[in-house]
Amino acid sequence: MSEEGLHSTETGDSSDILVGRPESILGLSRNLWRLALVVGVAQFSSSIWSWQFAIFLETIIEPWQMGLTFSIGIIASSLGFPLSGMISDMIGRKRTMALAFLPMIIGLVLLSYFSVWPFIPVYYAFIQFGWSFVLISSRAVPADEIAQDDGRDAAKRFTMVLMPAFFIDGLAPMLGAFLITFGFESRHLMLLGTGGAFLAMVATLVVVRESLVEAIQEKARVGPKVPLRELGSNFWKLVGGLMLFYFAFNISIPYLGNLATNPVSGWGLDTATFGYAWSAFSLTGAILIYAASSLADKNVKVGLSVALFWNAVMFLALSVGTGASLMIALNIVWAFPVMMWLGAERALIVADVSEQMKGRALGFFAVVMNLTYIIAAPLGAWVWATYGSLRFLYYVSGILCILAIIPAVAAFKWMKAPAKHVDSKHPDEVTRAPGDLL
Repeated sequence: MSEEGLHSTETGDSSDILVGRPESILGLSRNLWRLALVVGVAQFSSSIWSWQFAIFLETIIEPWQMGLTFSIGIIASSLGFPLSGMISDMIGRKRTMALAFLPMIIGLVLLSYFSVWPFIPVYYAFIQFGWSFVLISSRAVPADEIAQDDGRDAAKRFTMVLMPAFFIDGLAPMLGAFLITFGFESRHLMLLGTGGAFLAMVATLVVVRESLVEAIQEKARVGPKVPLRELGSNFWKLVGGLMLFYFAFNISIPYLGNLATNPVSGWGLDTATFGYAWSAFSLTGAILIYAASSLADKNVKVGLSVALFWNAVMFLALSVGTGASLMIALNIVWAFPVMMWLGAERALIVADVSEQMKGRALGFFAVVMNLTYIIAAPLGAWVWATYGSLRFLYYVSGILCILAIIPAVAAFKWMKAPAKHVDSKHPDEVTRAPGDLL
């Protein structure tokens, strides 16, 4: 398809919307590559400081305050996820994503200059609220194209759009670790993140082109705003099947940096080494993302099941390992199942959801999984404080993750074959949904 087939939208007129089947490079249309580059810039605004945020908090507040900070951040993002999905369905992805960076900028500036309790959770909430909008808007754009394009390569498109983000997520901690060794402080990294958020906001307005046609936006505006029943039984089976796994996962994942650097109950590595391990994970993910997503597309249910089990095994390995080399090696090995997880899960989320509700489906799924974090993160902090061992925390989390795979696989088996959807632009043509790939 020629470049003329890819139009931006400022007026909302249907002639300004992506139409037809755009030609692809590595599975992505030109507009998805534009989005991918903007998401990469947005990722810098987070990755430059977030990799060492828990380590930074450990130096100024108590573990229970850390758990509370993470929980309040999750509450903020849990509010943002469904709200962003609803707004993006009604006014489009581009405008919603651009708005997202304003609370992030405010929160980062306040956090960098006034990091004092009890205001830290408030600043963090601003950041997480804005970031939730970025996440849902950037996921909804490929969902729109998948809906228009008979569901081919759903997992690949959901994950490949993240390739620049994973490269940035790999390079930013290396840059941050390098700057820290030369005397930079955490607040300086947060200020760099502020600049990245502003640049991403401008790039969204200039580079990204709207993917949701005005007719679908209008259907979203006049239809139910909280379409819980309309999301379908498959959606809720998926949600129910994965809740326990997310709970087990979230017990320990907020404290990965602490596990790596704590000299008493963890690995005892320095902060810079953990930054390099984080970078190794993300760079490996960026390199393997095409192969992992292609494999997941062959059977997204099986791919997701394998990815979940692999993640559980990684937690168990982290509970017993030691040494910088092993930490880096484990992060490299960890990248592949995470890439499979991202694409397969998102393909299943939107597989049987109508075109005007895909943003809200992504948002509601995210908010339910985030709600597990509100309980899991403080529980993890309690286990750490009570037993004095982050290794024990990761061991418990790994075992629980393995057990939680059982209801997840059962839910996958109970999900029905997705319904056929009518193409909004060609009502006489019936296309298969992304879930038909199963």
